[in-house]
Amino acid sequence: KALELQLEEGGLLGQILVKLQYVSQEQLDANINEQENSFQKLENVLVDIGIISYEQLNNALTLQKRDGEIFVKVVIDLGFLSEEELVSTIVTQYGFPYLELENYETDPEIIKLVPENIARKYALIPVDRIGNILTLSMADPLNNVIKEKITEFTGLKVETFISTFSDINNAIANYYA
Repeated sequence: KALELQLEEGGLLGQILVKLQYVSQEQLDANINEQENSFQKLENVLVDIGIISYEQLNNALTLQKRDGEIFVKVVIDLGFLSEEELVSTIVTQYGFPYLELENYETDPEIIKLVPENIARKYALIPVDRIGNILTLSMADPLNNVIKEKITEFTGLKVETFISTFSDINNAIANYYA
């Protein structure tokens, strides 16, 4: 219901959930803080291992806030690191498995579980479903807020792989065409 209301009226999903009294403002704030901490950890890792400088990080964060893009897309678009470097860092530091999408075929019925606009906005593609578990390949598998949105929308638990933006965009173009 909340996602339907968001599509109809616009606005932030979190505020709609508060309005519908599904969560309290305190719960929403705690969830947002947890998500921000997740990003900070990735940001810190990128700086700590010397992939980006503090100046580049601050530049990326400024653009992220201004444009509303996900952090990993901003640092790639700015040329601070390649898609492959980002994937390698996330795989190494966080243990997410990598999925090369061009070598993976997905059932079109699985694709239908996530609307194209959501797949494009959050750089993700559904790749499998086993029982009540939906497996996604995401450019940013650290973003728990996105995973929670997909769980709310589909009613399925979400498991994730990581893929490059290019692979995800190619898969979206292929499957949603």
